[in-house]
Amino acid sequence: MNAKAKGSRIERLIKDSFEKAGFNVVRSAGSFGKADLFVEGIGSIQVKARKTFSAYSLFDGADILVIKANRKNPLVCIELNRFLELVGGKSK
Repeated sequence: MNAKAKGSRIERLIKDSFEKAGFNVVRSAGSFGKADLFVEGIGSIQVKARKTFSAYSLFDGADILVIKANRKNPLVCIELNRFLELVGGKSK
């Protein structure tokens, strides 16, 4: 599978997850803006799919991971299902 097809498939998967949780989502698919998705009430989301990410090993059993690079704002990493629970998405 080429990178573009893989990216599109993952974007649709993430979009579907938000929609199943009750959110309105627009997928830009490269047609506008820098983000891949816009979730009403949450904001823009950039989706990245790679074979591996080193962040997974940093969780070390925690529910939430906060990472910060020098001179950058901290980022919060959290499993999508847990995030949807926290923001009040309906469960299915």
